[in-house]
Amino acid sequence: MCDHCHESKPRRKVGIFRTLMHLLLLYALLVFGAGTLIHTGHPVAVELGRLIHTVTFVEPGIYWAESSGLDPLADGLRLLAHGVDVARFV
Repeated sequence: MCDHCHESKPRRKVGIFRTLMHLLLLYALLVFGAGTLIHTGHPVAVELGRLIHTVTFVEPGIYWAESSGLDPLADGLRLLAHGVDVARFV
């Protein structure tokens, strides 16, 4: 028998789960990084952070979660969107 005949289908489900987790991590890093850029105070960084927040639909996501009764999700998105206050450390 050939080696590729022994491949199993559950491996594909793991690949889809891994891909979804990578996309979720990428989304969280984009939102967090954008919030951090906004807090730098530099005009270009602030506008880039706002643009990233616009593209990732953070504010509508927060409003949707609040109106749907998913307050922990809204709080988590709000926390991510805040980022780190870098100007305080400089």
